[in-house]
Amino acid sequence: MPRRPGVAGAEDRVSVLLLAALLFPAFPAARAGEDEIPVIQRYLVHLKLGDDLEEVRRIYPPAQEWPSSMDPRGRVTRYRVERAWAKTFPLKVQILHLGFKKGRLVEIQVVYDEKFSSAKTYETMAGDFSLLYGEPVRSGDRFWWADAHTVLRVFPAEIPLAKNGDKAVEWRTSVQIYEKGVFDRVD
Repeated sequence: MPRRPGVAGAEDRVSVLLLAALLFPAFPAARAGEDEIPVIQRYLVHLKLGDDLEEVRRIYPPAQEWPSSMDPRGRVTRYRVERAWAKTFPLKVQILHLGFKKGRLVEIQVVYDEKFSSAKTYETMAGDFSLLYGEPVRSGDRFWWADAHTVLRVFPAEIPLAKNGDKAVEWRTSVQIYEKGVFDRVD
């Protein structure tokens, strides 16, 4: 049976398009955008994971000795730095928690001050990070994102207060980045 002019060409084009649509997902370069996990930024308040204590003290010179404690989960030495304890300090930040393991910064936690926390709640902050890193994993009031090396968490931090002799807590917006696996038990 003779073919009509133009019909065979249209059928061939449809076949090629259908074949391309079926094979396109098989090419890794075509799928790279879908499966790729965004890389979590390893900088926070002028500090970078991997910095040593000397570098941190250069950026935020101590006005007094910073209290520290050992976190047994990963043998991380955690320093608590408040605004009054450093000669320079990031704006809108009330407390920094800095974790060091084998002399290197493996954790940075920022607890924002009351004014900033009132203006930008942890939910709002999580929404902002979602625009960069996609949908977070959520557990209760904690949001987090992770790549192959870094974890980013956003959550409310409790700040103990003494009001009129009574003990109380206030909530502050907090952001934390840390090396993935650093708090895994090493026992």
